[in-house]
Amino acid sequence: MGDEEPLLSGNLRTTYFVFIVLTISLSRVLYGYDRGAIGGASIGLLNDGLLNTHQYAVLVSLPIFASVAGCIVAGILQSRFGRKLALIISTLAYCVGIVFVIVFKDPSFYTLLFGRILSNIAFGMANNTSLVYVIEITPSIYRGIVLVINTLAVPFGNSVSGLINLAISKTRGSDCWKLMLATCLVPGILQLLLLIPIPMSYVWLFDQGKLEKSRSEAAKLYNSLSNTQYKDLLEIAGDNPDSTSTRSETENAVIINRGSIRRMTTVAVALILIGQLSGFTAVIYYAVEIAQTSGIGDGNDATAAFAVSETVFVTNFIGVLISMFLVETLGRRKLLLVSQVGTLMFLLCIIGSMFVIDSSDMTVDPYVEIVNPDCAVTACSKCVTQPECGFCSFPYSTDKVGFCIDGNSEHSVLDRCENMGGLYCSSHCHSQGTWMLLASMLLFTLAFSLGLAPIPTVIASEIFPYHLRDLFTSVSTSVFYTAIASVALFYGALYPVIGMTYIYTIFAILTFGGLLFVVFFVPETKGKTPETMYELFQQPWCGRGGEYQTVLNASSGSDGENSDE
Repeated sequence: MGDEEPLLSGNLRTTYFVFIVLTISLSRVLYGYDRGAIGGASIGLLNDGLLNTHQYAVLVSLPIFASVAGCIVAGILQSRFGRKLALIISTLAYCVGIVFVIVFKDPSFYTLLFGRILSNIAFGMANNTSLVYVIEITPSIYRGIVLVINTLAVPFGNSVSGLINLAISKTRGSDCWKLMLATCLVPGILQLLLLIPIPMSYVWLFDQGKLEKSRSEAAKLYNSLSNTQYKDLLEIAGDNPDSTSTRSETENAVIINRGSIRRMTTVAVALILIGQLSGFTAVIYYAVEIAQTSGIGDGNDATAAFAVSETVFVTNFIGVLISMFLVETLGRRKLLLVSQVGTLMFLLCIIGSMFVIDSSDMTVDPYVEIVNPDCAVTACSKCVTQPECGFCSFPYSTDKVGFCIDGNSEHSVLDRCENMGGLYCSSHCHSQGTWMLLASMLLFTLAFSLGLAPIPTVIASEIFPYHLRDLFTSVSTSVFYTAIASVALFYGALYPVIGMTYIYTIFAILTFGGLLFVVFFVPETKGKTPETMYELFQQPWCGRGGEYQTVLNASSGSDGENSDE
């Protein structure tokens, strides 16, 4: 079968195939665009008094858990009605959620929350369905690139949204949150229109017993497709049919090795968790706060904050774009290991930057008789996280130290800092380490995007056999959204309490543990067909990385009786 797929790929209608992949991936563009839009809308929502900071944290993180329900719903819909219709339903649900948020003049917190929950259910549905859809129609020699494109769509959506937010902030003001969210309808409506002409999944149609329809839909993707080639195409997809029977009729002949499935599931879930527990979600959702901590602008410049956020989005996009050209040359495993090492290194740089910032000369407020007890801290990063405190620094003086002082967002109480000739700021610390922190954040984003962003999704999407793909894709995407929501809640809750230094120390420890897991338990999956992928996970434990292929070749004649250990 290894010679059959290149032949079929040569007959592929490439332009039409690319159009289909990009149309399906628009659901991921929409997810990235929305993530950037809700971040930009935060300033207007807070300034208009519609939300306080705690409610915004809930609005960002809590609805993401609803995406898990969306993954479950998607598994049912795409199995019953097909991939194409399930994707159309998810896009419609998202548009309804956005309209629900922006149609009211002054929506309440619960109105906003309901709209966001509906939109996030749609994300779970779309993410699950789009992955299954593209895998089924893509030849395995293009699978890695196509799945990376599917991942690349998210930072692309982030970047476009960031540019739109920046333009709206410049021309209409940073409080135009409804306009920022309303622009999300554009990619949603565009996808609805483009989904109409694309074919249904010929693999799903075959599974439903609609043989003629499956054959005609497959023919749309290839210049010529004989009956033999059509059969080969379904074998490559993992169905192993004969000329008359459907997969559901032959499913009972498939011997499910529970040990292999268990190891596949462990690897898929672990990789999803490893990617999210590195802390990148915190960077995306709290980019504005990180920019302020880094001392960009004067702490009150919304345009500067949007610019920094857009820089993070673009860096993410560039990293995933580079990975698209490396995933089929270096392979999944090597690219993932390179990314993990870089991510860990720059996490340590972030931690070092925070120590540099906090090591600046600092003492307690000299006016101890009226000091706010919350401001009696000795670290600047802890000072600026307190809502009623700010840092009073003396950047142009060699004989004065800075200190934490009570005040509001613009001035210290009674202008005590300003009267002493100090520079007061409630949002960030003036230190030589601030630019080092920002640079470390961007390099961390680049390293993460090279491998930890796309590869977990690629591996988790391609390792399962067809008859289990719907179920385990739902499991993987459910874990993905649960991890995102958990990290967002974790960061939002702990940042004011322990500060960035210790939070990113936790992320670094988790990243190191993830690196060890990949070294010992994740094999190379590049170029594997569903059949050889299944064999790859037969031995306990499949990993020990690249050494496993030798073990597989040496044991190819064994009956695998011990494979369920």
